[in-house]
Amino acid sequence: MKNRAFHFEIKDLLTQFIAAFDDTVISRFDRGRNPKQDVEVRYVFAPKQRVMYDIVNRAQNLTLPVVAVNLASITRDESRVFNKITPTFVPTSLTDAPEKSSKFLMPVPVNLEVNMSIMTRYMADADQIVSNFAPYNNPYIIISWKVPQDFGTEFDQEIRSEVLWSGNLNYNTPTDTTYSDKFRVVIDTSFTIKGWLFPEQKDTVGTIYEVNNNFINVDLRNRIFNPLDEPVEFLTYEQQGYSALSGYNDSVPTNYSELAAISAIPEFTNIFLSTTGSLFPLRGNSPAVSARDNNYILYGKRFDFNNNWYLSSNVDDFYSNYQEITSAVLPTISGYKLENNIFSVGNDNIATIHLPVTSLSAAGSFTFVTANKAGWASSYEALSSVLTVV
Repeated sequence: MKNRAFHFEIKDLLTQFIAAFDDTVISRFDRGRNPKQDVEVRYVFAPKQRVMYDIVNRAQNLTLPVVAVNLASITRDESRVFNKITPTFVPTSLTDAPEKSSKFLMPVPVNLEVNMSIMTRYMADADQIVSNFAPYNNPYIIISWKVPQDFGTEFDQEIRSEVLWSGNLNYNTPTDTTYSDKFRVVIDTSFTIKGWLFPEQKDTVGTIYEVNNNFINVDLRNRIFNPLDEPVEFLTYEQQGYSALSGYNDSVPTNYSELAAISAIPEFTNIFLSTTGSLFPLRGNSPAVSARDNNYILYGKRFDFNNNWYLSSNVDDFYSNYQEITSAVLPTISGYKLENNIFSVGNDNIATIHLPVTSLSAAGSFTFVTANKAGWASSYEALSSVLTVV
């Protein structure tokens, strides 16, 4: 409720509604029904009572004929509620490919109940105003307005809303008047504008960094598969309950299930020292000679997700640019961030790191760390590889 979701929808709908009527011109006729004078009808957005007050008090800012338009109520239209979760996609520009689009959440359908009061001095004026809109509202008209501009589109997206006329005209003519009262005709009618209110365009679903799925084999009779060709029970999983298919069910042996994981967290598999055209796999504790350049080739997964690269050491002041390494999934650690000219990412599975002779001046052990928004990984994963400066 604290989010602001205001896009001038009600104002735009009422403006377009009045604009659809606000060009009415009536005529005054002589006895032979020949037009003698044209009069433009004024439309104002105000309650009828306010307009009547101004007329009675002779404010001179309102003259008859005048039509007062007033918003009476707003109700949610259940008949136009569809999928409230699936967003609507629109092109971001006229030249973009179809897959490049902007999305906005499904708006709330609302009905704007609008009262209209026609006030004239002559019955002929009232009849002309009614004849101006009644034949065209049979029983509705369509008004056009725009999708809010802050939804990421470079051009206007049209919305067409139905304006349904009630079909009723209630005439009110004065009966008890004095000689000083001026004759007025008041006709009341109403319309329903079928509009929309747009929620705040906020992505309510966070970024997914890791997906884990458990799969359990079943035989042709839907029984849980046993590697020894023996079912867990001679019952189908429908009879046992679908919980029997869960990898967390203790009654199902773990070797019956298989975990399939999709993750954005990086991972190391191998690390090699590259020297004189040869590659030497590094396992356990390995030396890093400070008196020469050290070139390393690292193999793994998910290296090309805008990763940063670090050195993680067991001593202070091992390298420059010491900072925290934060991520969405894993806990915060720290390391020495490497400059962009120190590492090169060939693809999602291969990266190279070049440590010049002057970079390893401090004594100590270190590992490589790569991190992205999802998480981080240490080269210690690759066969417990730890490098020690010698």
